[in-house]
Parts: sequence; C-alpha cells; structure tokens
Amino acid sequence: QLKTLFLVLLVLVGVTMGLSEWGEVVVLRPIADEPGMGTRLWVVDLEGRPWLRGSPTKGWAETAVMAGQAELRRDGTWKRYRVYDVPSQLAREQVNAAMRAKYGFSDRFIGWTEDFSQSRPIRLEPIP
Repeated sequence: QLKTLFLVLLVLVGVTMGLSEWGEVVVLRPIADEPGMGTRLWVVDLEGRPWLRGSPTKGWAETAVMAGQAELRRDGTWKRYRVYDVPSQLAREQVNAAMRAKYGFSDRFIGWTEDFSQSRPIRLEPIP
C-alpha cells in the first residue's frame, strides 16, 4: 500500500511539472542573481504590462521584489523591468482570472495543490 501511495504521488508530481510547462513560459532573473540563473514562470498581460503570480512559499518573488529589478526572457528576448509587489485582493483576483483563462486546465490542476487565493501578484514595468 505504501508503494502504491508513493507511485500515485510520484505520478501527480510528474503531471504537475509537465503541466507547468504548457503554454507560454518565461524566465525571470532578478538583477541580484548571478548570470545564467532564473526561474521559469507563467506570465499574463494586464493593461499592457506583464504580471507574474508568486507564491508566498516560493523565494523567487521575494528575491525579485527585494532586488527591485529583473530581466525577463520572453519570446527569446531578454528585457529589463522594475518589479512591483501589488498586494491587493483586486490585483490577485485579476491575475488569477487571467492565468486561468490563458493556461486553462493546467492552471486548474495546479490550483488543486497550490492555494492561489494567497498568491502574490507581481507587476513588471519596462525600463527604457
């Protein structure tokens, strides 16, 4: 029984990791990080700006906010952005709805294991 439970958990982790790579995936690299490092993330556009959804339990969001600037690789191109933590319920709801609309089943499936109601909306503003 323990083997079966372990196998089920292993399959769920594999499915979750696979689904997280469906759709548009960008790479965020806070300016404070060493070159070459970065985190693969989903992105949505609201009002012409990219937004990310951070988890209160994942360190990339805190690192990016503390650095204040990050590079984002999207469509094969790196661009520099200012990073803003937007801790409002409205922003959280808008980002979650946009993620759900863009990533569909993948977002819903991952939402079964992660509490998006506590997510951290991160807005990126381009640096000219």
